[in-house]
Amino acid sequence: MPDNSNNFKLSLSSLSKTINSLLNKKELNEENLVQIEQWLSFHLNKIRIRKLEDVSIVGEKETEERTKKDGVFIINTAADIILDPGFQNYHNDYTERPEKLNLADLVEESTLNEFNSAFLEALSEKKNTKAEVLLKTGINRQRECVLEFDMLASNTDNNRVIVYYSFKDLQHVHLADFQSIVLNNLPGMDVFLFDSEYRYILAGGKEKEKYNLTNSSFIGKTLFDVYKKQDQRRYFQFYNKAINGEFTEGEVRYKKDVYYIAAAPVKNIEGNTVAGILISQNVTKDKILEDKLIKSTEEAQRANKAKSIFLANMSHEIRTPLNSIIGFTDQLKKTNLDEQQQKFISLINHSSEHLLYLVNEIVFLFKLGMGKVYIEKTSFSIKELLNELADVYKKQAAEKNLKFKITTDKALPDFVKGDPFRLRQILMNLLVNALKYTEQGQVNLTTTVIKKTENKVELEFEISDTGIGIEEKDLPYIFDVFEQGNKRTEKIRGGAGLGLGICKKLVTLFKGEIFVSSKKNKGSTFRVNIPLEVSDAKPRKEKEKSYNLDDSLLRGKKVLLADDDKHNRMLSELVLKGWQTDFVLAKDGVEALHALKNIQFDLVLLDIHMPRKNGVDVVKKVRANKGLNADTPFVALTANALKADINSYLKVGFNDYVIKPFYELELYNKICNILQIENNDKQSSVASKPAIEEPATADTFNVYDLEKTAAGDKQFFNSMIDNFTENAATLLAGFESGLKNKDWQTIGERAHKAIPSFRFFKLNATANVLSKIEDLALRNQQFDALPETVNMVSGQIKEIIKQAKAAKI
Repeated sequence: MPDNSNNFKLSLSSLSKTINSLLNKKELNEENLVQIEQWLSFHLNKIRIRKLEDVSIVGEKETEERTKKDGVFIINTAADIILDPGFQNYHNDYTERPEKLNLADLVEESTLNEFNSAFLEALSEKKNTKAEVLLKTGINRQRECVLEFDMLASNTDNNRVIVYYSFKDLQHVHLADFQSIVLNNLPGMDVFLFDSEYRYILAGGKEKEKYNLTNSSFIGKTLFDVYKKQDQRRYFQFYNKAINGEFTEGEVRYKKDVYYIAAAPVKNIEGNTVAGILISQNVTKDKILEDKLIKSTEEAQRANKAKSIFLANMSHEIRTPLNSIIGFTDQLKKTNLDEQQQKFISLINHSSEHLLYLVNEIVFLFKLGMGKVYIEKTSFSIKELLNELADVYKKQAAEKNLKFKITTDKALPDFVKGDPFRLRQILMNLLVNALKYTEQGQVNLTTTVIKKTENKVELEFEISDTGIGIEEKDLPYIFDVFEQGNKRTEKIRGGAGLGLGICKKLVTLFKGEIFVSSKKNKGSTFRVNIPLEVSDAKPRKEKEKSYNLDDSLLRGKKVLLADDDKHNRMLSELVLKGWQTDFVLAKDGVEALHALKNIQFDLVLLDIHMPRKNGVDVVKKVRANKGLNADTPFVALTANALKADINSYLKVGFNDYVIKPFYELELYNKICNILQIENNDKQSSVASKPAIEEPATADTFNVYDLEKTAAGDKQFFNSMIDNFTENAATLLAGFESGLKNKDWQTIGERAHKAIPSFRFFKLNATANVLSKIEDLALRNQQFDALPETVNMVSGQIKEIIKQAKAAKI
């Protein structure tokens, strides 16, 4: 054994002489020193791994020697604790501590002599010493611990002493070795611990080796010693914020690589920042992949945009001549035609209407595929919806001498919450098909409650017919649409299969299911299962009378209209003058409140989004004060067509609403109904506008409504267009500023205000995108999608401005 020991010592001595000889060579440069350091580091790791392989607990002394170091204290020569990272993991509610904590305060009194003896010996003789003590880890709690004063790692000139602590009651062995190996071999990243003077205390990781840097290139040096000035500026903010107690993260380019930097403060038990830690990870490959994904996304979006433009143009180019064909056909019907000519006219009319139907279906199907169709949630009566369908399709069935039967489950709830518009669309498509392909017999619509709880109900709608049926081999393809490249659907029942394809997609949006069963020449049955919410809220019923503008029923009525949009006020002024009302205009909520305090009005029309005070604030204040105009009818003028928004306006005190852009006759009828004016039994056909309507697909500047309103007044006509172009230019400037400053609130508000003027000129596609921007910014707060959407619509608005300027007369 002694021989082996002597040989081992001689080998170490020889190795030491060899290394010293190398280090003393004058021609040795920095690159050679780095190579030596890497060689030593490599073999040091091999030694650590060998220790881990050979470790065994064979005795009390060896156990003590091989127990890992659980942590470190950094103290001064008076034993005051300067830094104790990680000690909070071992102490438990240690609240009895002075403002300035001394390491001796944590040592149990019975072992204090051992601590003092080892500490004084370490300081006086400048050598490593150990002390077995009871260390306080909480109130009335202590644990056996070995304190090791490491004077080789300490710097007494700077009043710093390193003290390692190891708890004897922990079972894991040599964890420190594992930690050291992991720290020094982190792939693609570096880790640094630094003090308040930006001096590196610890360095680890493999990434720095790419730039011929090692851990020793950092230890004991400052940020300003290691990096050049240009790189210092890039890194300094992270180091500085960490030292000032802040967590920070971001990306930095160093040489040819991109690094993700995360820096955090290191605090002592008292919560004071005493050091900082920084992690630098190479994310160059991730950035390249991200750039590729962004490029692919942009290409896909450009393709979708091109598809949208093509579809919009195609729809416009087909609709325009079709409107003329259908219109002239109706005029020809009124002339003297013989029987054969009447037949030809009928065929032309039928074919034109069918072509227009196909165009509408294709456009709607495209919107479904682009995710531009949403399921709303609003309270409605299923029974009323079914009765409306019964009224329509009983008449159509009677025209073909068919029976039409509707059956409703008695367990059907009075009111449900969902999207009645889309549900009606599904059932209408199925009923139209059933009547179309049935020549004799009957068509039935049956509604059954499948499941029902206190809050939810699942309904099954069954539409059956005794028509031509579908062959069994064709059933798997019945819901396919032509865009999938499947021509089988064209031959199944003589159509393109668009209606059923749309039904399938809408049912999926409802999170429901659709099934079909059929026998050739026997008939078909379609079953649609739709989950809905049970609602207690009774929907507002609208039974409005129709009025004629020529009757001047609003003459002398006092009306207040508040709108911050100059264009809307100009239009409203012209309309209210034409009705011979006594009106007051206000440009914001504050002006409206001032008028309401001094004048008794018959009716108040309020825009929702206004500066200083919005429409909702005005209604709340007037209703709460219970003074002048507290009982006056208030009507919300809003571009928000969502039922949820409209319901919220009605709850705060509005009596009704009008969706922008409104037509003169529509607003006139709304006001007459609210004021319950007698209409002298003169009826006018007024189509009620749904809260959610399908937008037009072509975006061409349309002055038809402006021409009607201007009634030949060229100055008014041109001023309205000038006002539109000025507002559109302001909108673009607001978008640009909002994107630059990430002011999403302003972007959403600017988009909202612009919607009515765009809809007035039939720019519905652009208005829909503005609505989407409003939703993303103000409701959904999905800010990541805003820059792309805003930039896209900004290009469209620039083209629209050109069209508007060219439309002036």
